[in-house]
Amino acid sequence: MGLVKANALIGANREDLHEVEFLVDTGSLYTFLTPELASNLGIDLPLTSTVISADQRTKEVPVGVAYLRLEGREGGVILAVMDVPMPLLGATALEILGLKVNPVEETLEPSRPFGPGAL
Repeated sequence: MGLVKANALIGANREDLHEVEFLVDTGSLYTFLTPELASNLGIDLPLTSTVISADQRTKEVPVGVAYLRLEGREGGVILAVMDVPMPLLGATALEILGLKVNPVEETLEPSRPFGPGAL
């Protein structure tokens, strides 16, 4: 399996979205943006969370919510800010939007017939 990348529109709200290329990271709970990108998008980061990186380092990161539009689906997603080589699209964003990775085609596809849902 190769790398899966996805272009999405993201912003502080649905009226002010900007295109960003993400690396899909199903091992990451949060979607991660760089500090500069989050600041440029005007995303509020009112919380702090402890995360453990792949190399087992523990780090405190700012956490907030952004609006994401991807593959014809859209909704609010939880994101965190950290110095990353490129923005990472995490597992919660995929679950919220009802998307999954197709490892053979190296693409995203629907995991259900709708995006965000509530029971």
